[in-house]
Amino acid sequence: MRDFVGAVVDTEVPEPMGAYMFGPYEAGSEICRHVERTVFLEAFGNTPELLEQEYGAYERTSVFLCVVDHRRRLPAGAVRLILPEPGGPGLKTLNDLEPVWGEPADTLLARAGVAAPRDASWDVATLAVMPEYRGAAAAGLVSIALYQSGVRAARRAGVDWMIAILDVVVHRMARLKFQGPFVPFAPARSYLGSAASFPVYLHISEWEHRVAVADPAIHDVMFDARGIEAAVRPLDLARVAALVPASPAASRRDVPEQEPSHHVA
Repeated sequence: MRDFVGAVVDTEVPEPMGAYMFGPYEAGSEICRHVERTVFLEAFGNTPELLEQEYGAYERTSVFLCVVDHRRRLPAGAVRLILPEPGGPGLKTLNDLEPVWGEPADTLLARAGVAAPRDASWDVATLAVMPEYRGAAAAGLVSIALYQSGVRAARRAGVDWMIAILDVVVHRMARLKFQGPFVPFAPARSYLGSAASFPVYLHISEWEHRVAVADPAIHDVMFDARGIEAAVRPLDLARVAALVPASPAASRRDVPEQEPSHHVA
């Protein structure tokens, strides 16, 4: 894995870590799948075969975010985002709601007053941090960088809504650390090896206004990439523009015209 990371990512950079985005058929996406396989087997007993069964249909509409430890040349964490696509398989979270929660996604969302549009929402299908980066020494840096990357990528693409199914422990951690970005819209149920998981939504613009008042430091980190940039090289938004089509509901007034390019081999 060290040889593979070194071949895909330029690790000879000043920052100890860096955030990257990969398309589903780029070599770097396998770094992210390695994190998925490792963490979900350890945490929930999900075998590689089960992950293939669950996510295989969504491969072509997935993009991956990864935080790489430049010094160790190893992945520290990863996120799989499933994007809406006309004629595609849809969003896994929405597809999985009726079989597990017993009601269609539209019914559950409407009851909660959630106006997330299907054609302009992203699905945070997996979010995983490697075991050695979860302790006090890591200070939550990897999870912060993953949330930052996801939010900035969504904003660059003009996306204002995300949905997910989160284990209750992960949801509790996010609520405490980041001023509650994800809001449950149905009760917790057992899901893919998790004893209790919530279906949740994130309304990015609403969260931004709320966190700007409640915790300006977290706002700066999440939305302006200021505060951890000496430790984690921020996601290159030019990569987002190259890999992800703009949302049909995009409002680009907050999108920078250009972003300095960070080398990915």
